Amino acid sequence: MNCPLCLTTAKYFTTGENRQYFLCGLCELIFVPPEFHVPAESERDRYLEHENSLESEGYVAMFMDKINLVKKHCPQIKTALDFGCGYEPVLKTLLEREGIETEIYDLNFFPNLPANKTYDLVISTETFEHFKKPKQDIQEVANCVTPSGFLAVMTRFYPLIKENSDEFAKWYYQRDPTHIAFYTSKTFQWIAQDMGFQVVLDNKFDFVLLKKSSLL
Repeated sequence: MNCPLCLTTAKYFTTGENRQYFLCGLCELIFVPPEFHVPAESERDRYLEHENSLESEGYVAMFMDKINLVKKHCPQIKTALDFGCGYEPVLKTLLEREGIETEIYDLNFFPNLPANKTYDLVISTETFEHFKKPKQDIQEVANCVTPSGFLAVMTRFYPLIKENSDEFAKWYYQRDPTHIAFYTSKTFQWIAQDMGFQVVLDNKFDFVLLKKSSLL
């Protein structure tokens, strides 16, 4: 089976949660094959179970931590796109409080992505793990970033246990049936090189900031 990100041959890794996982030796993506993906309606219902709002102090604090990192490393941001904002676009409100004009997109809840429009910042939180076709999906995200702009991604990196499937099975993040793609720092290094970005910040845990080439 080919890796859906770098398209090289991936190997069977493990089975758990009533589905299989494959591991790519090149880009280190761990992915769930399409036959184990949940139906779109069930996926949407799962998202509606999330209690994400401005009243959730922990949720807001998580976003503000990432916003502060973005402001530190990219101080000239004027426009942003929240790609995968969910049913309640909290991040849009927080970014606009910081003076950043922000638009939203979500496949399930706000599906109208402006054609051929680019932004100083595209931020995607807890979205990359849901991508069914990572190569195409991430390229779509990358195309929304203006040249010399930034792509900020928050997704939990899987622990460096790729040779130990038992440890992966214990990892809570893979138990969500809508989580079907799992990344490491190396995965994002591959993405950056393939799509014309450079890694500006990588916290080795759940957040990367990429800068797009000025030539694209």
